[in-house]
Amino acid sequence: MSKDFYIYGKKPIEELLARDPKSLKRIYIKDGVKQASFETIRSLANAGHVPINGIDDRQITRLLEDEVNHQGVIALSKPFEYATLDAWIHTVNMAKMPTVLILDHIQDVSNLGAIIRSATAAGVAGIIVAELNQAPVTSAVYKTSAGTVGKIPLIQVGNINQTIEKLKKAGFWFVGLGMDIEKGTTDLWKYDFSEPTAVVIGNEGEGLREKTREHCDTIVSITMQNDVESLNASVSGALVCYEILRQRKTK
Repeated sequence: MSKDFYIYGKKPIEELLARDPKSLKRIYIKDGVKQASFETIRSLANAGHVPINGIDDRQITRLLEDEVNHQGVIALSKPFEYATLDAWIHTVNMAKMPTVLILDHIQDVSNLGAIIRSATAAGVAGIIVAELNQAPVTSAVYKTSAGTVGKIPLIQVGNINQTIEKLKKAGFWFVGLGMDIEKGTTDLWKYDFSEPTAVVIGNEGEGLREKTREHCDTIVSITMQNDVESLNASVSGALVCYEILRQRKTK
């Protein structure tokens, strides 16, 4: 079961206060800091009826699991609420050629946060994640995403492959992200993203699972030089998202 967790840093907390203040239970601002530097947070918290308390360094250290750059402010958040697949499908306008990312068991919270940030910036319609063996939404995800968590739907599903079949029926074409050294892949820069597209990004260590690969219509790869075998999952995801955006904007 999901639990309450702490978000840290001015930008992520400001973003969440502006978008969904009801998700925050309480904000803690470090004692002795300049009041002016937290004016925006205080104003948004007041408007959203989120209480603010003072806190010292010792208490912050006790509340946060790791030593991080909290910038003198942390917030207690309710458990993250994922969107549901059925509800999301009903909101998608297929005529606008949407893109959705499917994360095939990404386990690094920093990768998840970076993917959310890039996908949001590139106008992706949603991100689908597995319920099990998947990095959860944590304070680190909020920080790495620079406060973009929640700006686009994050959908949690029980079975990735069943989800792929469901989205195929809805009209999505499935593109898996493979490695440059693999045979039978299509060069990302030569692939035509002219259909509503679901991009499947595999696990950091093993890539796409074989069963998931079999469900994809095409496997694309990013050309590598200097004997580099692969890129970080979040970097690869960003490149694909922006290639799709580039193609859509030039048509």
